[in-house]
Amino acid sequence: MPPGRGRRGRTEQRHPPETGRRDEGAPSRPTPPFPAFASQGRKTRRPRQPPPASLPFAEILARVPYRSLCRFRCVSKAWRVLCSHRAIQRRVPQTLSGFFHTHHSDGGLRFSNLSGGGAPLVDASLPFLRRRYASVKLEQCSSSLLLCKCRESEEDEECDYVVCNPMTRQWTVLPPIVWQDEEDGEPVYFRVVQPFLGFDPAFPSRFVVFSPLVEVCDDVAIYSSETGRWTRNSEWGDNSEYPSFSAECAFLNGMMHFLHLVIEEPLIAVVDTEGDVCGEITLPEGMEDASSGYSSIGYSQGKLHAWYMHPHYYELSVWVLEDYASEKWTLKHTVDVPELFGRESTEEDCDEEDRTYKYEMFAIHPEHNLIFLTDWKEVNLSYDMDSKEVHLMCTSGDFLGGLPYIPSFADLVVG
Repeated sequence: MPPGRGRRGRTEQRHPPETGRRDEGAPSRPTPPFPAFASQGRKTRRPRQPPPASLPFAEILARVPYRSLCRFRCVSKAWRVLCSHRAIQRRVPQTLSGFFHTHHSDGGLRFSNLSGGGAPLVDASLPFLRRRYASVKLEQCSSSLLLCKCRESEEDEECDYVVCNPMTRQWTVLPPIVWQDEEDGEPVYFRVVQPFLGFDPAFPSRFVVFSPLVEVCDDVAIYSSETGRWTRNSEWGDNSEYPSFSAECAFLNGMMHFLHLVIEEPLIAVVDTEGDVCGEITLPEGMEDASSGYSSIGYSQGKLHAWYMHPHYYELSVWVLEDYASEKWTLKHTVDVPELFGRESTEEDCDEEDRTYKYEMFAIHPEHNLIFLTDWKEVNLSYDMDSKEVHLMCTSGDFLGGLPYIPSFADLVVG
């Protein structure tokens, strides 16, 4: 599903710029706020990055937000070298920085900063993949990693599924799914379809990918970046009970949670990285009529959240799972969505005739009580559930919906 509709390796490094030399007759400059590198006054072709332990203010810089670190690079060339040091970047605390989304006018992939200003943090064209692939389609953004469907030519029917980190420009191609036939020992190949990328920010160098096997109704293939290969899980039973993965999924605490909406009593299934179904979570009271487009799940402040929007009056309710063992849900907030967009709430807002929906909550902030909504026509906005403040993110229709992105500078580890 294209980003912005809410349904929800190779390494390249840039060398830092050369360190300049001040003319001997030039007036002295104020002492910078941290000691200059010993080689600052010498003419060198490429400054070598000192060990992390010897970097001035390394501990302080490693604790500031990444956006601030980017601004510090403008102080001087020495600051640029220092703030670009990978050892510092890896330790910088990261948070939600923006959204990948489809641009309304040309259908191309874009990245919009959460701040709303400045150059995009990420080049959404993913140039490091374009060197090999003519067609790159973003399928999923799991926190800091992207899952892309890539073709070497526009007419090519065959495709590769690629997992990449746009900040480090590292990427890896998922290998084909193949197992030995139990009867004759011949290799049997399976297609990678509807893959779901699982990434835990607590372990930023590792990821898993789940892919239901359409050829075998009760099997799921799981790819682990630690081993670099697929394993098979046959314990799912009938896929009518646990269907293919959908946008209503969240990866939290090393477990995948997916909202199952196509059964009589919707529930949240919990699956570990081996593909085993570890449990089921009952939905909160008031979410019994959950349906695709009006309901989803996500994580914020380390806890699982669920939300549901009434399909007629567009009243939005948000719950938080306080305790896994007791399945205790707490209603966190309710709000009349049309009012956030400056409109009256009437039953006529429902677009059931053409089976579309008029408003959607497409993301929740991972650290704050902040949610993001769209009207799928002109407006994207954020809403603070504590202060009840509304912030317009877009009013032109060019940025509708979006896939939330948190930058990471950790190296991908692929076995």
